[in-house]
Amino acid sequence: MAVNTQQVETQDALIEELREIVGEENVLSESAELLVYECDGLPQHKHPPRAVVFPNSTEETSEVLEVLSDEGVSFAPRGAGTGLSGGALAINRGVVIELARMRRLLRIDTENRLAVVQTGLVNAQLSRAVAPYGLYYAPDPSSQPACTIGGNIAENAGGIHCLKYGTTTDHVVGARVVLSDGSIVDLDVDSPGYDLLGVFVGSEGTFGIATEATVKLKPIPPAVRTLLADFTDVDDASRAVSAIIAAGMLPAALEMMDNAIIRAVEASVFAAGLPVDAQAVLLVELDGIDAGIDDEAEKAAAILKEHGARSVRSATDENERKKLWAARKGAFGAVGRLLPDVMIQDAVVPRSRLPEVLAETYRISARYNLQLANVFHAGDGNLHPLICFDLRRGDDLERVRQAGREIMETCVRAGGSITGEHGVGLDKSGYLPLIFSDDDMRAMLQVRAAFDPDGLCNPGKIIPTPRGCGEARAVATRSVSAPRAVATGFSRPGAAPMNQTLGGSSRGQSLLAHSGGDATRAVITASSRNSTAYRQSLSATRINDARIKRELSLLVGTEGVRRLSDSNSSVAFGNHLSAERTLEVAPASGEQASEVMQFAARENLAVVPAGGGTWLDVGNQTRADLVLTARRMKTIVRHEPADLVATAEAGVTLVDFQKHLAQTGQWLPIDPPDDGRATLGGVIASGLGGPQTLGFGLPRSFVIGLRAVLADGRQIKAGGNVVKNVAGYDLCKLYTGSLGTLGLITELTFKLRPLPEETRTVVACGPVGSLIVAGRRIATQFFPVAVEIVSERLASEMKIDAKRSEGALLIRFAGSSRGVISQTAQALKLLREDSNKRCETFAEDETLWGTLSAAPSQFSEHISWRVKLRPTDLVSFINETSELEQDDAS
Repeated sequence: MAVNTQQVETQDALIEELREIVGEENVLSESAELLVYECDGLPQHKHPPRAVVFPNSTEETSEVLEVLSDEGVSFAPRGAGTGLSGGALAINRGVVIELARMRRLLRIDTENRLAVVQTGLVNAQLSRAVAPYGLYYAPDPSSQPACTIGGNIAENAGGIHCLKYGTTTDHVVGARVVLSDGSIVDLDVDSPGYDLLGVFVGSEGTFGIATEATVKLKPIPPAVRTLLADFTDVDDASRAVSAIIAAGMLPAALEMMDNAIIRAVEASVFAAGLPVDAQAVLLVELDGIDAGIDDEAEKAAAILKEHGARSVRSATDENERKKLWAARKGAFGAVGRLLPDVMIQDAVVPRSRLPEVLAETYRISARYNLQLANVFHAGDGNLHPLICFDLRRGDDLERVRQAGREIMETCVRAGGSITGEHGVGLDKSGYLPLIFSDDDMRAMLQVRAAFDPDGLCNPGKIIPTPRGCGEARAVATRSVSAPRAVATGFSRPGAAPMNQTLGGSSRGQSLLAHSGGDATRAVITASSRNSTAYRQSLSATRINDARIKRELSLLVGTEGVRRLSDSNSSVAFGNHLSAERTLEVAPASGEQASEVMQFAARENLAVVPAGGGTWLDVGNQTRADLVLTARRMKTIVRHEPADLVATAEAGVTLVDFQKHLAQTGQWLPIDPPDDGRATLGGVIASGLGGPQTLGFGLPRSFVIGLRAVLADGRQIKAGGNVVKNVAGYDLCKLYTGSLGTLGLITELTFKLRPLPEETRTVVACGPVGSLIVAGRRIATQFFPVAVEIVSERLASEMKIDAKRSEGALLIRFAGSSRGVISQTAQALKLLREDSNKRCETFAEDETLWGTLSAAPSQFSEHISWRVKLRPTDLVSFINETSELEQDDAS
C-alpha cells in the first residue's frame, strides 16, 4: 500500500506542535495507546483517533483548539468515556481532547451554595468534598463514581434522583467554554441576553469544550425514607408508578427493575437481598424534613399495596439504603452475567404509557429471539431496555439493531423520545427524524453553526450524518441578505449584543458574523437595532396601505386585524409603538401565524411578537409595523395528570392555566410578574421568575417542549411531551427569555408539580439590614420556597403594617401540612429572638403573593431595576443604593 509521505509529515508536525503546548507526556499517538479511546461505554461504535491530548488548563485547551482550527482538524471532547451513545469518539481520524486531568475543585462557596470546578472532576468526588459542609451535588447518574462534571454537562446527565431535583441543566449556573477556534467565553445563567448556557448544556460537545463550571449545591436532606416493593406482575408495578404521582406525591426517586435484572444483580457483588422470584421491584425514596416524612412513606406504601405489591419494606438504616441503591446502580454491570454483550437503549415515554410500552418491548425481543432486561427511572418514564446477546453468534448484532429500532419506534408512537439522558451521539442520530422534521433539524444546525461555523467540534454527532458538519458549514457561510421580515422583540434591559455575550473577542464577533440563514436572522438584527440602516428599515413602512390590512384579514379573518388605536389592550403595548400606524394581528393558529410571517417577509414588514403586551416596553424601544399577538390562541391542548404534563397554546393566560391545573391538584410552579394579563407565551418569552424561584427554579426549568414560527414563516418544534428528553439541542432554553427576537411561540408544553398540601407565610417587619440577615439564616436552616423583602410602600399595598423606614420580610413554606407547620413554628421562634421585629403568620397567603406578583404592573410608571446578586452581596448592595438615594435627595 502506498504511503502519502506528505500526509505523514503533516501529522507528525501537528502532533509535535500539540506536544509543545501541553508537554510530550500529555499527547498519545501510538496505535496501542489509542485503543482505549476508540470507543466509549457503548463498544458497538469504534473510531480510532489520530491522537489524544490531555490539556491541564483552559489556556492550554484554547491553544490546542487554535492549532487544530488552523489545520482544519476536527476534535472530540472526552471526560471519563463512560457515555453510552458513542458521543466522545473522534470520527475521521480527529483528535480526542481528554479532560480527565483537569480535575481540580477550584472553590467551595458554602454561603451561596456554589462550587467552581474544572470539568474533569469526577461527579462523586464533588459530593464527597462538600459533604462536611452539609451539602451535596444533586445529579447522580449510575456512573457517578467515574463520570466527570464535563461529561455530565455535555449529556445533560440525569440520574436516580432527577425526578425531584432535575437534570444537570438545573444545577449548572455558569461555564467557561473554549470554542472550536480557541476563543474563551463565559456563559452564565443570569447573563442578559439569550440563555446560551441552557442550550450549551446537553449539546454533546458539538458547541465547544467546557473547561470550568459553576454548579449549585444543595443541603443534604435531614430525613430520608427508602422503600422496596416487590410485585408478581410488571404491569402492576408500572401502574403503581402512575398512581403515586397521581396521588400528589413527588418522590426523590422512583426506580424499577424486572426479574432478569433482579437475578443478575443478586448473582453479583451488588446483591442486596432483592426477592429473586419477583417479576419486578420498585425502589421509592422520599426525602425532606423529619416532620411529615413518615406520613408520606405510609401513604406511598399504601398505594403500592393497593396496586399489587406483594410486600413493601423500608430500609432500616443508612447502610441498607446504600446497599439497595448500589444494587440499582450496579445493574448495568451485573447484566453481563446473562450474556456477554449488551445493547443499552435509552428511551422515554409518558409514565402513564409504561404498562403497554413495556409489554411491547418484551414482545419485540421475543419476536427476534433475544433476551431483554429492564432497569429504569420509572418515575419519569425513562426506559433502559438492555438487549442481551452474543457477538460470537453471527446474526445477533443485526437482530439487536432491528429490535432496538422497533423499540424506539414504539416509544415514539407512545408520545415519547429517543433518549432521556444518554444522548444521541453516533448511536441514535439515525432515529432523530422519528421526532424532528427537516425544518426542526435545520434550525438546530443553524444554532450549531453560530457556535462552530467550521464544523470541527465533535462532527457527526446528534444530527444525522447526511446533515452533519458539511451542511453546518454551508449554513454558517451562507451570505446574509437583507431581512425580508424581522421578529424584533426587545432585548432584556442592559442586554449585550449576542457577540458580546459570547465573549466580545474578535473571534467571538467573527463567529457570529458568519452565522447566516433565516432562522438566525433575528439573532443578528437583535445586536444591531440601533444602526441607522435598521432604524430606517423599520420606519420605511407601508402600513397605511389599506391593501396590507385587507390581505392580512384574508389570512386571519377580519376579527384578527386591528390598529392598536382600536384595541382595548393597546395601552399595554407602550408608547414606542404608534397606535395609529401599527397593526395588531391575532392569528388563531400556528398555521395562520406562519402565513402572516411569510406575508410580512414578502412585504418587508417589521414584526413584534406579543402575548399580553405587558413587557413590550422593556429594553431598546423601536417601532414596528405589526404586533403579532397570540391572544386568539388560548386552547389548553392536553393535560395528563398522571404524567404531570400539560400543553397549551401561547395565548392562554397563566391565571387560567393555573385554575385548570388546580382542578386535578397540580400547578405550574412559577410566579412571574403578573397582574392577571400575562400569557404563557409572554411569560416564557420574558423568562422572568418570581419570588418562588428560590424553591422551584426559573421558568426555563419547566418548559419541556414548544412550537414556534420563525421570521420566514417556518414552523418548528423543540423538545417534546415527556419530562426528560435530551434528543437534539435544547432550543426551549434559547427561546425562554428571548423576548420574541427568535420568532413567535405558539404552543408550550410544561412539566408540572403537585399542589402543596399547605402553604403558610411568616411576615416580619423591622430594619432592612436585620431582615436581610434573618432571611439568610432561615434560607440556610430551613426549606422555604420564597424569601422576599419588600419596601414600606409595597408592604402597605399588601396590607402589611410596616412602619416608616422599615421593610417587611416574607418567608413562604409549602409542602405537607406537618412539615409546613413545623417549619413555620421554628422560623417564628428564630425571628422573635430579635426584639426589633414584629412577626405574624398568614395561613391563607394566596392574596399576599398575588399582590406581590402584580406589583411590577401596578408601579409601571416608575423605572424598574432587576439586579441579580448572590445572597452574600445583598447587604452591601442595599447600603450602597441607599447612599446613592440620599446623595440624590441632597
